[in-house]
Formats: sequence, C-alpha cells, structure tokens
Amino acid sequence: MLSRRAEKLSANVKFSAFSLMMVLSLSCTHQPKPKEVKKLSDSTAVAPVTPINSVTDDLVSFISGVGSGKNKCQPKLDSIIKWRNYAGELDSMFSHVNSGRCNKMRIWADSELIDSHSKTTVFYPFSGPDFFNANIFYPNADQYIMIAMEPIGSLPDICNMSPSSVTNYLTSINNSMKDIFKRSYFITRKMSNDLYKTKVNGTVPLISLFIKRTGHDIVSMQKIGVDSLGNYLITDTMKNTKGIVSGIKIDFLTPPDKKIQSALYFRADISDKGLEKIPGFKKYLNGLPQSFSYLKAASYLMHSDNFRDIRSLIFDKSLTILQDDSGIAYKFFDKQGWNIKLYGKYVKPKDEFSYIREPELEKAYKTSAFRPLPYSLGYNWGTDHVNMLYAVKKTK
Repeated sequence: MLSRRAEKLSANVKFSAFSLMMVLSLSCTHQPKPKEVKKLSDSTAVAPVTPINSVTDDLVSFISGVGSGKNKCQPKLDSIIKWRNYAGELDSMFSHVNSGRCNKMRIWADSELIDSHSKTTVFYPFSGPDFFNANIFYPNADQYIMIAMEPIGSLPDICNMSPSSVTNYLTSINNSMKDIFKRSYFITRKMSNDLYKTKVNGTVPLISLFIKRTGHDIVSMQKIGVDSLGNYLITDTMKNTKGIVSGIKIDFLTPPDKKIQSALYFRADISDKGLEKIPGFKKYLNGLPQSFSYLKAASYLMHSDNFRDIRSLIFDKSLTILQDDSGIAYKFFDKQGWNIKLYGKYVKPKDEFSYIREPELEKAYKTSAFRPLPYSLGYNWGTDHVNMLYAVKKTK
C-alpha cells in the first residue's frame, strides 16, 4: 500500500505527464498559415507536414495506371476497361526497364556514387520532365531542382472530360513515354509536340507519373515562381505573375515513411542571354545549397560559350557532378579541383552532334583506368559506346 506522500507524488507525476501530452498535442495540430512569399532558405529548411492530397494523388494514380484507377470522377467514365489495358501497358514497360537498365543503374550508383542515398539537393538543369533517372541515382534527395524550356502545364480535368477524350489523353501519355523507356531520354523535338496543351499538357503530368511510379504518394502540388529580386514565391493565389519565372513544386513521400521530398521544375532559358533577361532567377540559382548535379542528354549546350554562366554555377554549387559527355566539356574541368572518374567507352558523337570535338576526353579515356558501365544511357543507347563522368570536388 502506498503512503499518502507516495500517493500524492504519483498523482503529481500523472498530472504532469497529462499536461505534457496536451502541450505536445496542441503544438502538433496548430500550424501557422503559410506566407505568400518565402525566401529559398525558408522553403528548404522547414519540411511541410501537410497530409497526402487524396484528390491529386488519386488523379495522378489514374494517369499513372496505378491501383484500381478509382477516383471521384470514375462513375462518369465508361472507359475503365481501356484504362486497365493502359495500366497494363505501363506496368509492362516499367517492369521491363526496371528489371533491365534501372536495376543495373541502382546497383552501380550504390557502388560508385558518394552518399547517393543522402538527404541532399539534386540539381538537374536541361532535365525536361525526367524525374525518373535522377531519382534512380539519388532516391532520397530532399529536393530535385529541375530546369528546362518545356511548358509546365497541369493535370487533366478528368471529371469534365468525355470518355473518348480520356482515352485520347491516356494514349498521348503512353506515346510520350516511349522514348524514355527505349532511349532513356526525351527527344526535344518530339516533346515539343507531345507536351501540347491539347495532348499531355506540359511536364507536370509526366513528372507526377514518374513520382507515383517510383513508389511515392503526392502530398501537395503548388505553383511557384522566382521574382526579379530572386525571391522564391508561392504563386497559387497570385493574379499578376508578370516578371516571374514560373514553376511547379510537387511534395511527395514514400509510405510508410513520413519523410517529405520535393521536385521543383522551372521553365527558364538558362543560356547566358536567357539568364541576362531574368537576373532574379540567376540570383536564386546562386543561392542554392551545395548540390549533387546530374546532366544527361543535354545537347552539348554547355560545350559552347553561350552557356558559360550556368556552367560556372554548376562548378561552384556542385559537390559532385554526374554526367555523360553531352554535359560539360571535359576541357572545362579544373583537374586540380576535381577527382574525376571515367566510365564506359567514349566515341565521338555522330549525326546531329557530329560537329562536337573533344580530343582531351578522347585522350583521357585512352590513358585512364578502364571502368565498365553496366547499363545503357544517353544518346548512345543500345551500343557499347556509353560513357559517364563522375567528378567529386576536392576538399580544401
């Protein structure tokens, strides 16, 4: 039997524990209203705690061919059989690419890339809607910063589309995916056609599809932008976005984990002349944290003097750079500042890129240790002429 003093102490402990539970409960449920304008440091330092957006996630599941295909608009459709056929085709394509190329890429990344599973920023200029490959190499990144010239677009309004329109839309999605499954990259001239508003309607559907198909749930989707002062903005409720570089931010998580990751896609011309017209966006990019940069099928743009600014920014902001030869020309790497490993086999580009000359890279491949590359990626897909360069910045 407890003494009176012991009983009183026990009661006080219980009351204190109850009070602590109430404080914790209130602190977890009360969330401040988001600010309209955020600095970059604010947007990346605080992880959102918004629950899964079931409406958006269900819609993305529908266009991704995931689950039963159910959403609130399904009763209005008479094309569920066609959806199941569509889902089956996507299942087959993803199964084929995962069991072949992608699994080899994951195993290689685990072996060769430093901290490939770390929480970091992945910087992916000239990305198009290709979240897929960046996520394979760096699956746990806090954020993926993607930049390209393709339109942003939006998800389809399935509820207000006729069954035939839904079928046509799914066909457009399917057609737009074929190149990345076959070649591992999107062909720019085909994207210009596939991403028309009357077809797929921009990069958002494809980025969302890749997020869903890599095992994630959509938490939120927000229109964003960067103003002339370099401020990061939430533009969902803004009527006037003149002078703002527009983008989209998709937050997602991997069940049952609650770690929220983000994919940010900006539509911007990042040539020297393009950045000169949007100095605020250049300031925003200069404010990015140290990153793992990834470059693939980048059309050899940074080989020229027209892309010196973005090339310099990548060197400045990157802890590591993973690229094929279409990224930054080998001659621009400071060999005293980077540890460089070369993989695969280098062959001079052909066809539309036959004007490219890289004698320094050819020599480096002849004199460096041979490191095999077990997967096919980039412009030389389907051949043994695939190459990758992995550069790690030297610590001072």
